[in-house]
Amino acid sequence: MRAGVAGLGSMGRRRVRDLLALGHEVLGFDVRPERCAAVGRDFGIPTASSPEELLGGGADGAGEGADGASEGGAGADGASEGGIDALIVCTPPDRHVEYYERALRAGLPFFSEASILTPAPAWFEARAADPSVLGCPSATMRFDPLVASLRERIAALGADGLRSIHYAAGDYLPRWHPYERYDEFYAGAARATSGARESVTFELDWICWLLGPVAAVQAIHRALGEWRTDIDDTYLLLLEFESGAVGTLAIELHQQAPFKTVRLAHREESFTLDLLNGGSLIRHRLGPEDRGMSEADGPAGVDREQVYLHEIRAFAEAVAGGRPYPKSWGEDRHLSDVLCAAERSERSGARVRVADVHDAYAGTDLSKVPPI
Repeated sequence: MRAGVAGLGSMGRRRVRDLLALGHEVLGFDVRPERCAAVGRDFGIPTASSPEELLGGGADGAGEGADGASEGGAGADGASEGGIDALIVCTPPDRHVEYYERALRAGLPFFSEASILTPAPAWFEARAADPSVLGCPSATMRFDPLVASLRERIAALGADGLRSIHYAAGDYLPRWHPYERYDEFYAGAARATSGARESVTFELDWICWLLGPVAAVQAIHRALGEWRTDIDDTYLLLLEFESGAVGTLAIELHQQAPFKTVRLAHREESFTLDLLNGGSLIRHRLGPEDRGMSEADGPAGVDREQVYLHEIRAFAEAVAGGRPYPKSWGEDRHLSDVLCAAERSERSGARVRVADVHDAYAGTDLSKVPPI
């Protein structure tokens, strides 16, 4: 597969590295020429000078490769010229939609990094030159062995026994990109693309994968830290799932020490999941005389970089006609529905049914959310 990677920031570089490791050819593009030059130098791939050139496979003359010379459509291994076979969208989330449209018009399979708001599936269908064109939204944490192990355990126990989940994640926003000012990249530059807001949908994906769709939410979001820009750093959500289970989701990006902790309760057992660094999964159950018993469960020492590699491999396999990709645009739209319901709850001070916001926003402009 010859993949075009749009956006060569931290995630774009990761996708370039993983695609090359999997044996694919890569053509890159970024609106910042210095990023194109750095990726060409560091990975030895050609880069395009415009989105049009990227989708055309660099036929009009790509940017500089590792030796500083201008390269055409050839890949890293000198493959023949031609268009790309798939597009990987690694731009900031407020630029995702324009690349979706480009790929859909071209009938080009595409993968998108995690979004904040997602258009409804009908939006994709209306713009696809080919109804069968493959579009795949990010599902990163579904490829985490600890999360997958927990899902398998839930299936063995019976999903109807799920009672609650509580997930708390904390970090300090400037640590996300320590090599640049937080107010100069999307997660700290604007309220619509803030890291805390983005984290809500990112984390909800695997939570809903475990517990199913969310029926209603009550929430608050605000800034608790002091920032140079107008952003929120905290989202706190109370979740009611369609299954009857309940939960909480807490995102705080003003914390000095990072943490990612999960407590999940099932009728038969409960689990503690630590998703920081290598992570761990602990299984709890009642023993004789109701004494608590705990034991380690699932894999130990998860390599987070391998999670991303397995995710992009799943996309490449789906493009090649192998196993279907494990997530749909309908599932991704549900995540942004929950976020919009949470933000409506903050403005109204009331519990909001997720179904009530589904048709109230387009999902193509991150600054436009459903009115109260």
